[in-house]
Amino acid sequence: MATQFNVKAISIYGVAQTAEGQSAVLSAAQTTGTATTLTSSNAVTGVGTKFLTEFAIGAYLYDNIGVEIGRIATVTDDLNATLETNAAVAISGATFATGLGPKNALAVLNLNYSTELTTEAIQYVGNELNRDEETIITDTYAKMDFEVFLPSLGTIAGTTPTVNEVPLVDWMGASGMALSLSTGTAKFTNSLPSNEYLTIEVRRSSPNIATQKTFTTTDNQGSCDLDLTIGTFAKLKFNFQGNLVSITQKPKLTPNFGDQKVEHAPAFKSTTITQSELGLYNGAVPPVFTGTSNICFNKLQAPNLVGFGYSRYLTGCLDGWSKEATPTDVTVTILEDAADATYNPDNHLGELHAMRVKAGNVTGKKVELNFTKLLLAKDANSTVAAYAGQDLNFRNVEYTDIILT
Repeated sequence: MATQFNVKAISIYGVAQTAEGQSAVLSAAQTTGTATTLTSSNAVTGVGTKFLTEFAIGAYLYDNIGVEIGRIATVTDDLNATLETNAAVAISGATFATGLGPKNALAVLNLNYSTELTTEAIQYVGNELNRDEETIITDTYAKMDFEVFLPSLGTIAGTTPTVNEVPLVDWMGASGMALSLSTGTAKFTNSLPSNEYLTIEVRRSSPNIATQKTFTTTDNQGSCDLDLTIGTFAKLKFNFQGNLVSITQKPKLTPNFGDQKVEHAPAFKSTTITQSELGLYNGAVPPVFTGTSNICFNKLQAPNLVGFGYSRYLTGCLDGWSKEATPTDVTVTILEDAADATYNPDNHLGELHAMRVKAGNVTGKKVELNFTKLLLAKDANSTVAAYAGQDLNFRNVEYTDIILT
């Protein structure tokens, strides 16, 4: 199978139903043989090593006392590999270890993973009973979906954050959202579509077993859904698909989920939401937000937040998934009383809106959701507990931004 361009390698540690408070200390697995690295080079050379089976692209390499040497970028054979940058530590013919780091081994909710195939069957005719049906496998691929909490920026080391301070950066990129960094801000946006791919490694493990069944897939791209209910942590649901490359047993790696546990946006509730504003376009002119709140909402759901869909293709050169723009909807459940007081949606069907929601009061833990152009397509009765409510269904016809500050 041919590998697409713009590939970023990353690994996911496949723990289903990982609770928010659950974490694990990084436990790098001691590997076979000895290795040599130089601070002037990104090359890793081994003697008696088994890089092909013991290395995971996107995992980290450590010396024999646990100091990080670098992140694994490529594996050529059992004796040769490269790091993403020059080695941070030089070792010479020394033992070493490898493990999954806190940024690329995800702690997830509700992980589902499957390998699938498509077939073509030959149907026999006649009345003989001994003619077995022949089935031909025509394609094999992998699908995965999981939920994570909407991230926060975390600790900002300088005035402009670095990529390492932005959780989920590779996953959002493979979902079609580009990242832009500016002073104190990281913004995911589909106004500059990302065409990145991921190599994903899913590891299945059980207690007291030294190895993990490892599924490796390449050319992964996917979509991302937003589910925000007041009183809870907002969630992103990812759906990825890619080409299945191999299924192997690898030494057990225990990732560090500590950073992910704390690097999520605050719970959305009345005490943390600083702005929830819906505005009308004036013709072709977008609204100017005032920084106040004029819409009292209970839920905000945006399936396929980025607005791309994927279809399987097979050619004589490569297998993959084609990306195309797909219209998406945004549904907001509001209180009827609040609608009557500040905004009456019944008078604005078919009109263009924009929406902004902000939450958080601490630098590094603030998040902003921007929907730049929403067409109000449907207004339905709803309820919020015992109160009358309305479900406003918008067609999301332009850009979506997630801004972390």
